[in-house]
Amino acid sequence: MKHLKEFFKKHNLSIMVIIALVFGLAGGLAGGILTGVYLADSLSGFSPFGSIDFSRGEYAGQGFIISNAKNVIVQQDAKVDETINAVSGSLVGIYKSQKTGKSSKTFSPVNFYKIGEPNGQGFILTSDGWIVTSLALARTYNDYVAIDRDKKIYKIDKAAVDSLTGLNFIHVQARDLPVRKFAESQSVKIGQIALAVNWPGLSRVTSIIGLNQPEVLLKSSDNFSGKLILNDKLSAEFKGAVIFNLSGEAVGLADDKGEIQPISRLSGAIKSLFKNQAVVRPVLGVNYINLDHLVPIDGQNQAWQKGAVLYGDQKGQAIVKNSPANKAGLLEGDVVLSVDDINLDKNNDLADVIQAHSAGEIIDLTIVRDGAEKEIKATLGAK
Repeated sequence: MKHLKEFFKKHNLSIMVIIALVFGLAGGLAGGILTGVYLADSLSGFSPFGSIDFSRGEYAGQGFIISNAKNVIVQQDAKVDETINAVSGSLVGIYKSQKTGKSSKTFSPVNFYKIGEPNGQGFILTSDGWIVTSLALARTYNDYVAIDRDKKIYKIDKAAVDSLTGLNFIHVQARDLPVRKFAESQSVKIGQIALAVNWPGLSRVTSIIGLNQPEVLLKSSDNFSGKLILNDKLSAEFKGAVIFNLSGEAVGLADDKGEIQPISRLSGAIKSLFKNQAVVRPVLGVNYINLDHLVPIDGQNQAWQKGAVLYGDQKGQAIVKNSPANKAGLLEGDVVLSVDDINLDKNNDLADVIQAHSAGEIIDLTIVRDGAEKEIKATLGAK
């Protein structure tokens, strides 16, 4: 006992330091646990003991979950590489058709298509051979071939041009081609990570910063307006490239001017290709103003807050004469609230909704006229 007292007396300071360290570590551990329990949800998925979950909020649908904050860059790079590898099979190179003489035992580059030197590139739309491209070859398609990632060469047997987007559609005799899902227009968000991928294998990580709308208030139901804007302007090598999100869904396609056409605008054209073997766009025949672009000055204009109001152009024409809208009984001043139960708003413009349909389809319009809602049916025309 005497020896024990002498030990504590001699080592008193050391023992106090050890005890302080033990209690300090215990307190830090308890604080970390409490932080993980009470603050994880409020800090957008942050947890010092768990994962950072970006599958909610603006990254919803991207499959982007980071298991360790220190590995943010590594995890994102892995996801980018995974997406690029997954989507590359849906691209084809388009080349001027070449012929060689008899086979030779001597190697010569002239007897080969050079993967890095295509005349254009295309994006596979359907498993049975429809492909979209920015390359203008509607009249000369017989002079070109398409080559897939397996180096299989396809002859082009059909071609059509879309008057609204300026894009070309070609067809090859094929089955079971790999296709990618289109991103829905509502899922395309500002700040969303995007990947530009081209046929030779180049890729660029960028982001979507907006939709470039022309400085016009009055629009037509039968024309598109606006292009996607990326954080980085794409270089010439990406002409015709496809823009994907991190889920591997197609978001846009770069045209010959380097502008990004939203890929969702092709859905109506694809329906037409199946039905008509050509691109036939639907016609409603109205001019309108999207009320989401206006703010009432005072209480007298509260009736016009949502939807698309049918309004006259420079010729005073809100309803095109003899158009489907005219035949259905639509009038200037009518406010179209919805088309086939799709509400018109900043994410669903009237022209985009109409052009997702096919010519000849019957659509249901909910309108407001003289303060009362009314249902009207219209049969879309063709152009």
